[in-house]
Amino acid sequence: MTEVDIHIRRDGFTIRVNETFSGGITGIYGPSGAGKTSLLQAMAGLVMPQQGQISHQGRTLFDAATRFSEPVKKRNIGYVFQEGRLFPHMSVAENLRYGIPQSGPGPVGFDQAVDLLQLEPLLHRKPSSISGGEKQRTALGRALLSNPRMLLLDEPFTALDQQLRSAIIPFILGVHREANIPVWVVSHDLPDLLRLTNRLLLLKDGVCQGHGNYHELLEQESALSLLGHGPLLNGLEMEVRRSEPGKILLTGKGLELTSQSDGAGLKAGDRVRVGIAATDIALATGKVEGISIRNQVRGTLNSIREVDGQIVALVDAGQPMVVCLTREGMQALQLREGMPVWCLIKSVAVQLVREA
Repeated sequence: MTEVDIHIRRDGFTIRVNETFSGGITGIYGPSGAGKTSLLQAMAGLVMPQQGQISHQGRTLFDAATRFSEPVKKRNIGYVFQEGRLFPHMSVAENLRYGIPQSGPGPVGFDQAVDLLQLEPLLHRKPSSISGGEKQRTALGRALLSNPRMLLLDEPFTALDQQLRSAIIPFILGVHREANIPVWVVSHDLPDLLRLTNRLLLLKDGVCQGHGNYHELLEQESALSLLGHGPLLNGLEMEVRRSEPGKILLTGKGLELTSQSDGAGLKAGDRVRVGIAATDIALATGKVEGISIRNQVRGTLNSIREVDGQIVALVDAGQPMVVCLTREGMQALQLREGMPVWCLIKSVAVQLVREA
């Protein structure tokens, strides 16, 4: 459990956060200049709040009233900067070993980190000769080997193209599984965060606009006004029921979906995150016959909201699902809250996000 109650004033800008965080992965989301990085830096001890307290797992890290601030090194928090900040004169292996404390590695050792992050072919190379994604994996490994009690990732996707982003996300999921520690990930890209987690903290102009489950936040006007300006994605927790070439059957909380994603290496019982863009789901008032769409999921229309002329519908289909449609489409179907609907989803739109 992490408790944060702080005021930070920097260059005339004030950040106010008073929240309690559980374990797992938390996405810190908001526009540029919202205060996301300042929050991480305060947690790590790189920025000193003017007021408040910070505690992690019952241990006080900062208390303005008593003028106490635990030194950065003693906080034992792994911090991965946006640009990685690897030592240019060191090899990848030397950068990794630099993170190991004198007392020795924690639960994740050097060989395990190398294997987890697939760094074996890079160990003798310098940072100048590896890609942006490889640098981020190396920085992740160095932070992991420091045996942290918490991991903070500051805009880990910004310098990466879409292909590299898709590659680094499974590694973050794998690191979280192996280290079993809280992970905070800062990003202004909502779909990237939702491929990792549904737990979000929303920041705008230094003020928390919402904190909790993504689908529950969509029910709140203040949160929806921030979330609805970007592309919306459904991040679902599911299990592989059956995997065969060109077809994967997934189940989870009463929901069944078929995906055409590559299922190589997957077997029955494997847990996966599933990403479905809200714009890739169509609604119908009944099951549709004579159509090639393989996923037709029955649900209940819980709420309808409008953001910037876009209609955002929340459907309970066993798991909450967000659907984007036009006003014309809503009117043509005469949609209203509480009515039964069918979600139509092409199997090619059901994308798997797997741990590395």
